[in-house]
Amino acid sequence: MTLVRGLLSAAAALLAAGLGLRLAPTPLPRAAAAPLAVPAEAQPEAAATSTPPVLRYDAIVAANIFSQDRTAPAMRFLPPGRAAAPTKPRGPTLRLYGITVGPQGAVAIIDADPNIPGAEIYRLGDLVAGARLIAITDSTVTLAESSGPLVLRLQTAARRRQP
Repeated sequence: MTLVRGLLSAAAALLAAGLGLRLAPTPLPRAAAAPLAVPAEAQPEAAATSTPPVLRYDAIVAANIFSQDRTAPAMRFLPPGRAAAPTKPRGPTLRLYGITVGPQGAVAIIDADPNIPGAEIYRLGDLVAGARLIAITDSTVTLAESSGPLVLRLQTAARRRQP
C-alpha cells in the first residue's frame, strides 16, 4: 500500500513538473551576427572612388522576402568558386497534347502559342513556334529547328494524372 502511494505521489510530481515545463515561456537563443567577408572579385565593378563601398547586410536580413513590392536584384550574388546556374531557355514551352489521324492526314495538338489559350492544331509543314513540323507518328512529333530536330513526346497516362 505504501509502495502504491509512493508511485502515485511520484507520478503526480512528474506531471506537475512536465506541465510547468510545457507552460513556462522559453527564451529564444540569440545568434550573434558576424559581418560577412566578400572577396573583391565577387563584388560588381563600380566606378573608381577614393573609398571602398561598405557592405551592409542589415537591409537584406531585415527585408520582408514575401513583400509584393520586392524586386529582383540587378546582379545575382555568386559565392567564390561557384559557377552560374544554367539559364532556362527564353523560347516558348511546347507541349504535345495529342495526335490523331483523319481523312486529311495526321494532325498534332500542341500548346505552342502563349497568346492563344489552350492548344492549337498543326499539320505537316506548319510552323510551330518558328520550327517546321516535319513528322507525326503515333506518339511523337518532330520539329525541324535551326539547332537540330526537336522531338515532342506524348505523356504517359500515369504522368498526366499527377498534378
